[in-house]
Amino acid sequence: MKKIVMAILAGAFCGAFTPLFAGGSKESNSGVTVVRVWSDQGSEKDVRDVQIARFNEGRGKELGIKIEYTVSSSSTYHDLIRNAALANELPELFRASVEDLQFFAGAGHAVPVAEMPGGQAMIDLYKGQLVNNLQIFNGKVYSFPYGMTSFKLIVNKDLFEKSGIPYPKTWAEVRAAARKITENGNGQEFGWITGLRDAWVSRSYFFAPMASNTGLNAGFDNEKLQYNYSAMLPGIEAVYGMISDGSVFPGFEGLSADQFRAQFAEGRVGMIMGASFDVGVYTTQFPAKCNWDVIDVPAFTDAGLPYVDFVDASNLLAIGNAAKKNPEKVMEVYKFFYSDENMAEMYEKGKYVPFRSEVLQYVKNPPSANFQKFANLPQKAILLPTPENEQVIEGSTYRETLQNIFARKYTNQSIADVLADLDRRSNAAAAKLGAAKLEVYRTSRDTRRK
Repeated sequence: MKKIVMAILAGAFCGAFTPLFAGGSKESNSGVTVVRVWSDQGSEKDVRDVQIARFNEGRGKELGIKIEYTVSSSSTYHDLIRNAALANELPELFRASVEDLQFFAGAGHAVPVAEMPGGQAMIDLYKGQLVNNLQIFNGKVYSFPYGMTSFKLIVNKDLFEKSGIPYPKTWAEVRAAARKITENGNGQEFGWITGLRDAWVSRSYFFAPMASNTGLNAGFDNEKLQYNYSAMLPGIEAVYGMISDGSVFPGFEGLSADQFRAQFAEGRVGMIMGASFDVGVYTTQFPAKCNWDVIDVPAFTDAGLPYVDFVDASNLLAIGNAAKKNPEKVMEVYKFFYSDENMAEMYEKGKYVPFRSEVLQYVKNPPSANFQKFANLPQKAILLPTPENEQVIEGSTYRETLQNIFARKYTNQSIADVLADLDRRSNAAAAKLGAAKLEVYRTSRDTRRK
C-alpha cells in the first residue's frame, strides 16, 4: 500500500517539477548543450520567446547551444528557487530577487560573474554603476541591472489647457496649478489625486520621486548612515496644502492605486505622480480618455532639482553552480540575454526602460512618446538599498506615517515635529543593528549631484 501511495504522489507532482528539477547542465543526443534559464517575468515572455527561438535556430546552432526557457508564476517562484537551491538543483541561469540573491551568494549557490569566462569584461561595462546589496555581495558581482523604473510627474494636458496655465516646475507651482484646475472643474475635476489604501504607493509615488530633491531613498542617507525624513518636508507640506485647499480628488483616503489611476485615466484629475510602469496602465489597463504628458518631478525651490534622476534598477539573471560544467556556453547565453540588441527590442515593445543608455542606438521602432520621456534620463543613479528590512521600528513605519499625515491624523503636532519623531525612531532602530551591519550601506551622495 505504501508503494502505491508513493507512486500516486510521484505521478501527481511529476508534471509540475520534472521540467525544473531535471538535473544539471546536460548534452542532448546530438551533442547540443542545453542551458536552462528560469524566470518569473511573465510580462516579457512573448518577446523573449521570439528572441530565444531566433538564437536557438541561429547562433545557438552554430555554437551547439539550446536555451531551455521556463517562466513560473511570480507567486510561487520564490519558494521554487529556494527549494531548488537547497536540493542543489538550480539551473545554469535564473532570475532572483535581491533578497534571494543575497541568500544564494552567501550560501554559495550562485557563481560570481568574474569567475566565468568574459565575466570581468561585462563587469567593466557597468563600472561605477553597480551597488552593494543589489548587484554586489561580499565584494563580488553576482548580477547586473537590466531594466529600470523611473519616476516623473504625469499631467492632463486637456485640463492645463482649459485653465490656461503652464506646467509646474516646483511644488509651489504644483499647488497653485492644482487650485486653479479644481476651481475650474465645477466639482467634477480636481488638481491632484493619490490614495492611502495601498502601502506601496507611499514609496513609489512619493519617497522615490523625492530623491531628486533630497538624494535619499526612503529617507535614508547612505553617506551618513542616518535617516532624514525631515529633508522631505517641503514636498510633504505641498501635498498637505493641496489637501487643505480641497484640490485633491475627494475620498482619496480610501482609494487603492488602481482606483486613483483609473480616475486620472477618466480625465478627472490634472496631475498625478507616475512611474514608468504607468505607461502600460494608461495604455492598456485603463486607457486614458485624456491627452496626457510626462514632465520632470517638481523641485523644492526655483533653483531646480539638485540631484540626478533616481531609478529603481532590476537585475535580470544570476548564475547557478550548474554553469560550471559548461562555462563558455553558459556565458554565451548570459551575454545574449543582456545584449543591447535584445533590450532595444524589449524597449520598443514597452516592456522595459533600459538601464544602459547605449541600448537606444539599436532602437528601430521607438515606443510611445510618453514611454520615451520616462527613458530620457541623461543622468541617473540607482536608488540605494536601506536597512529598513533588517530593522524593527517602534511605532508607525515611514509609509504609515506619511499616510497618517495625509489623512490628517496628527492634529496636535506639526508636520515638522512628526517627521522629526520619525527620524528619531528610525535611527534608534537602525542603531540596534550595529555599526558593522550599517557600514555595508555606506555610499557617497556627492557623485549623485548634478
